[in-house]
Amino acid sequence: MTEQAEHTGIRQDSVSGATVIVGDMIAWSDLSELTAPGATAAVVERLVAGSAPQTVLLAGPRAGLLLPQLPTTARIDVLTRSLDDVRTLEILGGMHSRVSYFCGGFLDFDPERHYDLVVALGGPQRLLSPDRTGLTIGETINRLSEVLTEDGVLVTDLANELGLTDLVRAVPDPQTEEDVAWWIGADGFSERATYARERDGLLAAAGLTCHSTYAALPNLDAHNLLVSRDIATDAGRVEAVRAVAAQVTTQELTELPVLRDVHATLDRVTAAGQLDDLAPAWLIVAGKSPATRTALPDVVYVETGPTRWTQRLVLEGDSVTRSWSDGGQDADRSEVDLTRTLQVEFPVGVTLETRLRSAAATRQQSAIRPLVRRYAEWLEDASAWPTDVAAQRVFATPDNVLMSDDGLTLLDRTWSRAGIVSAGDTLVRGLRTFATRLLATGGAHPWRVGVTPDELTVTLAAMAGFSVTPADIARVANTSAHIRATLLGTPGMADELLELDLESGRHARDLPAADQAGYRELLTRLRAGSSEMRQKDGQIAWLEGTLRHRDRYIRRLEKTIENYETTLTYKAVDLMRAPRRIATNRAVSMAKSTADQVLPPGAMSKARNLAKRLGD
Repeated sequence: MTEQAEHTGIRQDSVSGATVIVGDMIAWSDLSELTAPGATAAVVERLVAGSAPQTVLLAGPRAGLLLPQLPTTARIDVLTRSLDDVRTLEILGGMHSRVSYFCGGFLDFDPERHYDLVVALGGPQRLLSPDRTGLTIGETINRLSEVLTEDGVLVTDLANELGLTDLVRAVPDPQTEEDVAWWIGADGFSERATYARERDGLLAAAGLTCHSTYAALPNLDAHNLLVSRDIATDAGRVEAVRAVAAQVTTQELTELPVLRDVHATLDRVTAAGQLDDLAPAWLIVAGKSPATRTALPDVVYVETGPTRWTQRLVLEGDSVTRSWSDGGQDADRSEVDLTRTLQVEFPVGVTLETRLRSAAATRQQSAIRPLVRRYAEWLEDASAWPTDVAAQRVFATPDNVLMSDDGLTLLDRTWSRAGIVSAGDTLVRGLRTFATRLLATGGAHPWRVGVTPDELTVTLAAMAGFSVTPADIARVANTSAHIRATLLGTPGMADELLELDLESGRHARDLPAADQAGYRELLTRLRAGSSEMRQKDGQIAWLEGTLRHRDRYIRRLEKTIENYETTLTYKAVDLMRAPRRIATNRAVSMAKSTADQVLPPGAMSKARNLAKRLGD
């Protein structure tokens, strides 16, 4: 799939045109399991708009996904260790004519120029490959600093050794048993990640000055929420992101065993102004000059989910900008009975879910009851749901409701659904959503350990005077399944999603069944299945690449044949052979006719059958 240039000794990929250097990983892809750095893209866009860099280096697979955010006039070098990823990025950078692609490890990358902007994401573990000695975090930053111009800017990320997700997780990171963790314990790599107090020292040792630091959530490989240090350490201003920060981290750890309630813990960490010290990762903007002249955003939040529906919010001072995460310019988007708008607002305050979790943690049902009743009264209040907003009530689940002294209000008002769902059904749906999330994250509560989400829903609704039947639960589950199927763009899966929803509500989330395999056994099976799937995917990708290569080779041969057929020599030879073909065909036809006339009837058929038997 690659061609060796004899005069230079450099391999060129015949598909993407990339230069293949030492350290490329065969049959490997990072992008198959990574998402685009949507929040980081907002920071890079601001830097590009303020400084108009002429030379740019994108190092690492996720950094390469930022190609669309860069000007087409810039000279861009893209470095990643996987050939499959290079080919994917080459397609992504279609409108950029001044892009050079390099496949290999950062240790062997020897650029011909210095760069006005360098974006390196994922740390040395995403920039290097197993066939070379590793680099420590400090050495990686030093090498990145060496390729910067004097006025250049570096954007990179660091993992936190004391990140909140590691502190609350009951089991090691599942990725530590996967192939992607090959670097752990390998020669040359740092023995641990960075502490918050070490960040400025690492930059200073490389001759860099920190321009801005963002707490990155939920982890190093997914920057869905970026909160600047000024916001994260200000107990007053950090209120603007408490609800979002808790939601982002809760989504990350919902399916893993945890030592304590992630949602409540992160909410307290944020309120205490410790988000910067305990963030799972940081995004760093630094340079050799004292400070950047570009004003950077305070907070960037990119939602997770189907790209068609997700939005990006950028907070800068008192200004809020909301846009579609895929760059679309539509004022609203609709599909089936769902509609979403670009209403400009930023979720500020504490959610009802957080209040309910705090009340449940006291293990006093008397602390929960007033909150549930207040929630039910608000849903039934006609003045709170006039005709123009009544279609939004179905989305008023506790995780999407802000609670303050002034009352309850929707956190995200951009969603609406055709038709009006009753207050009773909305209450059941909201309480069932809360019960499912509470039990899934191991939150403390005053009920028995083996309580199921549906049982807890019935109990909570009774606190507000509502009697919930299985038919009520089936009805709200059908609504939830329909909404989810529409969001996923698979309306035909609504029945399947409904069955999964009902099944999840009937079983306890805290304890396994008596005959259920243990967590370690399930994890072992998952890893074995994942490893086999990766191998199959690699084989499929290799076969597809081989077929594409052969298709291109066949097309070249067909083109060559067509060129030969247009030559004068070919046409002359073809004309010279034409009389001979005509004479031969005529002689064979006359011989057959003579044989039919001379031989008795059926003799030719018998001769053919005899010849066939002798041949067998």
